[in-house]
Amino acid sequence: MSVTIRSLRLAILCSFNLELIARKLEATLNQRGFDIKLYFSGYGQWEANALNPSSELYQFAPDIVVLFAEFSDLIPSDSVLLSEEAEKVGEKAWQRSETVVSHLLHNLPPQSIVLCHNTIVSSVTPLGLLEGNAGYCLNIAAETFNRKLRDRCKTESRLLLFDYATLVAKHGWQTWCDRRLWHLGRIRLARTGLNLLANEYTRYIAALFTPSRKCLVLDLDNTLWGGVIGEDGLLGIQLGHEGIGLAYREFQMAALALSQRGVILAVCSKNNPDDAMAVLREHPDTILHPEHFACMEINWEPKPENLRRIAKKLNIGLDSLVFWDDSPVEREIVSHQLPEVLVVDVPDDPSDYVAQLLELECFDTLSVTDEDRRRGEMYRQQVQREIYLEQNQSASLEEFYSSLEIVVTIREASDFALPRIAQLSQRTNQFNFTTRRYSENEVQALATNPNYRLYSLQLQDKFGDLGIVGAAIIREELGCWELENFLMSCRALGRSVEDAFFAYLVDKAEQDGARLTGCFRPTQKNAPTRGFLSKYGLEPPEDWQGESWEFKMPISLLQQPSWIKILEAKADVRI
Repeated sequence: MSVTIRSLRLAILCSFNLELIARKLEATLNQRGFDIKLYFSGYGQWEANALNPSSELYQFAPDIVVLFAEFSDLIPSDSVLLSEEAEKVGEKAWQRSETVVSHLLHNLPPQSIVLCHNTIVSSVTPLGLLEGNAGYCLNIAAETFNRKLRDRCKTESRLLLFDYATLVAKHGWQTWCDRRLWHLGRIRLARTGLNLLANEYTRYIAALFTPSRKCLVLDLDNTLWGGVIGEDGLLGIQLGHEGIGLAYREFQMAALALSQRGVILAVCSKNNPDDAMAVLREHPDTILHPEHFACMEINWEPKPENLRRIAKKLNIGLDSLVFWDDSPVEREIVSHQLPEVLVVDVPDDPSDYVAQLLELECFDTLSVTDEDRRRGEMYRQQVQREIYLEQNQSASLEEFYSSLEIVVTIREASDFALPRIAQLSQRTNQFNFTTRRYSENEVQALATNPNYRLYSLQLQDKFGDLGIVGAAIIREELGCWELENFLMSCRALGRSVEDAFFAYLVDKAEQDGARLTGCFRPTQKNAPTRGFLSKYGLEPPEDWQGESWEFKMPISLLQQPSWIKILEAKADVRI
């Protein structure tokens, strides 16, 4: 499977020498599909580079700047601080970094992102056992800095926190640092620390620019509980507050936490449905209940077939699925027959389940939208719609659509909608005109550009609110609205919502004295988009051989579907 290459310019402003990370960082980013160009500030130049608008940093025009001011370089390592003094020192250290952050955000291109390290106290300090006792505390200074950074990130979408403190704590200070390298070359990190840091930078960057997996598909026996429900019965399985039953309960809690972040949960289990559902409905210690799963395939059929069925019911690709099963045999079968599905190497010991699940990078995200929090419920509603469709096949298509009571709300994108538009660009493949991917900051930049208009579409029907499922990014030129991209979530397709949205945009362009034009770039996955354009007679030129082709929308052919009620709303807040 080919990897999409994205060019990326990354600048690292560090308070010590970090150039040795370059080779490892380039290699890990290349593996994730990034063609990387690196810039380092040089020892002692991290502040000067940022504060001088004519510096090489700004000429480099980075997409991402990593700001890494190490605790010992912000606060003298030989300080013995009283607690009340420590907070003031922490504030002073933050003011130093905040000045750099402010200059970066002001002088960098509007789509650029600043990734700022939080800080951690060395495991060996001059205070020794006085740390936290008798009023002495270096950690207060570090925590004051970290609190100020967190507060700043809440108010600035282009500033993201890099959790350096947790990363170091996870791997251990003695593993992380090398005092000898510091003395020889002003290099604070050991080779192990450099490699781990490069991997973590790559993880953050990938989370910004590449789509994550959507759905965690779980087995039941020896996954959500210990034992086999069909043999051990409701009272015999291991699930509770003690022993190995606690490991399974904690695993359920971790899965629920992922669902609250926007990961869809599904079940794929060889089991008697009544027995399995009894656990999810009746067991006093279960965390996950039937309503937490968007789809459940509980039967005795081959698991590859059930996974295909889950993907079809949820209207997502197999490459959106992550499969968790305790059986090595089942994992091997799925890996062989469905290579698009990510199959987790499940640990033998259930006590290790939680760590393995929460460290899966395929679910990484740096923001959570309202749609994310409600995604599980929205996909459950989608399954209900499919059942409703099967039950009403005898009705005419127009009668069926009318019975759904479809309402769409179209508005120029508010600041609340911009993160969702970025998500749609990252995750939508089937109905995506150009498959151009935008980061949240790139969308923010377009929203402030007077030459662009961004529209969002929210969809509701009798089963509930699907949230923002469509977006249009338009660049205005004299007499022309150029559709830079048009996106529709796969769960909204099939009810002519895309036709209604397009007709609306054509009408708005005409009101503005312009004509809607666009570009289509075919991929292996966006055949539904090609079919949509073909419906209106929009085909590539006979001699077309390029990667994309341009079109102009024929106004006369576009009509609003009669079964869709369209509400036009103004943006609540516009950045």
